[in-house]
Amino acid sequence: MSTAPASASGAAPTRKAASAPASPEAGAPTGTAAALGPSFDGVAPVLPPATRPAPAVRIDGVSKRFGSGPVVLDDVSLEIQAGEFVCLLGASGCGKSTLLNLIAGLDQPTAGRIQTPDAGSAVMFQESALMPWLTARRNVELALRLRGVPRADRRDKALSLLDAVNLADAADKRPHELSGGMRQRVALARALAQDRPVLLMDEPFAALDAITRDLLHEELERVWRATGRTIVFVTHNVREAARLGQRVVLMGSRPGRVVQEWRIAKTAGRRIESPEVAALSVEITDQLRKEIRRNAA
Repeated sequence: MSTAPASASGAAPTRKAASAPASPEAGAPTGTAAALGPSFDGVAPVLPPATRPAPAVRIDGVSKRFGSGPVVLDDVSLEIQAGEFVCLLGASGCGKSTLLNLIAGLDQPTAGRIQTPDAGSAVMFQESALMPWLTARRNVELALRLRGVPRADRRDKALSLLDAVNLADAADKRPHELSGGMRQRVALARALAQDRPVLLMDEPFAALDAITRDLLHEELERVWRATGRTIVFVTHNVREAARLGQRVVLMGSRPGRVVQEWRIAKTAGRRIESPEVAALSVEITDQLRKEIRRNAA
């Protein structure tokens, strides 16, 4: 008998549940009813329905227009759970960076609303934006200072964060002494120093060469798993999205909106050259090309 193949994301096909076994004899304590015990009238209390945890980020019907210009985002709705790694993918000009800025609170939506944790979010941009006169350690210490960390504790905390991104040996180097990949590692350590529950990343590896980018993918995944941060990662690189995300959200253009989502069941052990990453990339690229052709028509 043939079975349905798994999807490109690695998710197993859904199977019909087996029929329930025959009920036990009347009066025999079973499962939750036995644990709770009967109420005064001999009837086991009814459990409330399982509640879904509140998302870390909720985007509800968000639209954005700059002045009297065209609509950039149109009725975007999205929920991102705590600890989830979500990649926003789309062609240039689809509004994914605009959406990230709205989540960060750097701009306000024209319509709709966005809910984020009270503790806020940290943002990492394509440029490292390090203070050129400060060493790597002091750039991280600056974020700790702004967070209110006591002066006596900053040095050790900064070194610990640099060690987390494998850069402790370059702590005393200034930005001009670091490679592009090393500067982005310092920027990541500085973002982590803010200790926000949500990390927003706007194409942080776009300007790096392929080998360095692949190494930073591994570093970022390791940090994400170690810290449990919620990460929203903007990219126009399909393979990068398929490599990193637990969920890939494809955005269309003119105006920007959510077109399709892919959920990846197995994320551990992925590499940019993994067969499952390649298969998912092909699937996403096909849909992206359809969107590009639609906009060009």
